[in-house]
Amino acid sequence: MISAPLRRWWLPAVVAIAGLAVLYAGALRTGFLNDDYVFLEDARTRPLIQSLGRLGPLGNYWRPVSRQLYFAVLAPLGGEHAAVFHAVNFTLFLAALALLADLLAAFVTWPGVLTGLTVFALLPFQRVNLTWISCSQDLLALVFSLAALALFRRRRTGWAVACFALAVFSKESAVPLGAALAAWALLVERQAWRAARMRLAPFLGVTLAWAAIAIGWRIRVPASAHFLQWAPDHFVAGYVHFVQSVLGLEHPAGMPRALLTPRVDLAALVLLAPLSLWLERKPAAAAAGTGGARPTTRAALQFALVWIAAFGFVLGPVAATWSAYYATLAAVGVALLAGLAGRRITPPGWLVLLVSLLTVHAATNSIRAFAARDDAWGWTSHLTNFYFQREAALTDSMTTQMVRLVPHPEPHTQFFFSRLPSWAGFQFGNGPVVRHVYRDSTLGSHFLAQFSDSTAGWRPCEFLSWDGTRLAPLYEGRARDPWFQVGSDLLVFGHLDGATHAFRRSLQAVGPNFNSLYFLGWTSLFRGDRRGAEAAWIAAGMREDSTEWNAAMYEAQQALLVHHDTLGARRALVRAVQYGPGRPDAHAMLGLLLMPHTPKYAMLELKVAIWLNPGDWPSRRDLVVGLANQRMDEQAWQELDALERIRPHARNELELAPAVAGMEERRRPLAVVEF
Repeated sequence: MISAPLRRWWLPAVVAIAGLAVLYAGALRTGFLNDDYVFLEDARTRPLIQSLGRLGPLGNYWRPVSRQLYFAVLAPLGGEHAAVFHAVNFTLFLAALALLADLLAAFVTWPGVLTGLTVFALLPFQRVNLTWISCSQDLLALVFSLAALALFRRRRTGWAVACFALAVFSKESAVPLGAALAAWALLVERQAWRAARMRLAPFLGVTLAWAAIAIGWRIRVPASAHFLQWAPDHFVAGYVHFVQSVLGLEHPAGMPRALLTPRVDLAALVLLAPLSLWLERKPAAAAAGTGGARPTTRAALQFALVWIAAFGFVLGPVAATWSAYYATLAAVGVALLAGLAGRRITPPGWLVLLVSLLTVHAATNSIRAFAARDDAWGWTSHLTNFYFQREAALTDSMTTQMVRLVPHPEPHTQFFFSRLPSWAGFQFGNGPVVRHVYRDSTLGSHFLAQFSDSTAGWRPCEFLSWDGTRLAPLYEGRARDPWFQVGSDLLVFGHLDGATHAFRRSLQAVGPNFNSLYFLGWTSLFRGDRRGAEAAWIAAGMREDSTEWNAAMYEAQQALLVHHDTLGARRALVRAVQYGPGRPDAHAMLGLLLMPHTPKYAMLELKVAIWLNPGDWPSRRDLVVGLANQRMDEQAWQELDALERIRPHARNELELAPAVAGMEERRRPLAVVEF
């Protein structure tokens, strides 16, 4: 498929491969990330035929070639080691460069070919394509698209149609290839429309088949297309972001500083620089597929612009979530323009270009930022090199610490995580990362808020939390009865089903105990199960006794007002609660006194007081403050809304204003995350 003149250039090819391997060595050493684990598990646990009949484990696109087939083939061969996948992806990248060289040779001589290849290979977003294994989708679409064009140029229509089908079912971004093929036939080969129409008909058939399948999936699974936007300005934004992507402006605000402190890869520069020795000014023979003569500059320029327009168009529906690597296929047009511009480049000029491209590449990929909000006109890429660097570092660190904390989990153990780093991609689904790390398909993992009878059951459980620097046991020092801690945490969050199951597991693990029975009773009552609540309280030794309740309340008042003994007051209030669980005053006072010492139990008592007396606005106000101080903003906003129904201007009061201001500040979504 590669033209004869290009086959003589094996030595510069070896030099180029060595330079690119060094440049992208860090990317190629990265382990599995995010979606990779989902695809691996799907390939390992589901028969291929069955998997091909599904939308896929992510439920968004049907990409059978680059998802189901790719992982089904490589997972057994590689033993699920990331290095095997990276080797295949790097090979795809090199194959794409070879096919691009063949395309460039149809328009320009060797200096232009080398210029176009250099620009394309060193685009900053290529590092993401080689870091994230799941970007095999973009690489496969790129390779098969360029292969289809190369075969089309050589009039091997059957093979070209097959490659086109493989491309579009690797990623939808390859669909515009039909327009590029039409441009080749009409603009480059100057073929008559009638003849071109017959030649292009099979490709139209593939496009219609893809469209029918895609529409079928959208009808069956409407939610799969919820993030696609079709507003006209989104298409304009898509082209703007395409320009950003090829210029390396993934985070324009950070580029000036990054360029002032460039970190050019000197080893890659030393290896790639000798390519200038092979530059030649004399014309070379026209490449195959051009009818024996090199096309005019005008035809080449028109084809490049059609390519950019066609492949840039598909960036519109995803402009709100744009990432620079989305422009992989469209950037072929930029390589063609660069090749045309570099037809007469000299060795010194090419070396300047090489240094400039490596400088921009290093600067762009050194910026520690990524977009966190969907916005068609947001100026920062979502999935940047730093996003994946950070995720890879966190995944490596957290998996190592997890294995150190829990070296040999029992079969069917369920891990529950709390306070994980944002945008880490560590915990998603029901635990593909955990199952991969321990090589145990019976394990599972969830966020703590998902604890319930269905996720935990009566299986062994581990509770871990990120403390800002490392993973640690969530209830360190409370291993005897973590279930009570889980239940009380979930009760604060308002997750009543999970709290009920946790309290029951506490009773099963350590036997009857007052704390679990007490809060199990309130959880049951909050769920509307009065009989269950009374049964739990009776088992805890609680009973309604107004005499004992009055005595305990009097003792609490004396301790506070006369002796200033808050500890004695709390003890007296606990006794009052035991003898009058349905009386709100003791709960409200106990919640207020507990807040400085044990905020969680204070908030639980305030919840009880409010449930018993919905008009108790001081307790609800204190609960809002407590929740806000613990950064449980979702629950705090709910309680604030309820408070404002009975006290309309509560948020402006002195006691609440600071807490509300903090919540307002945290509620503003971050457009860009910078480190």
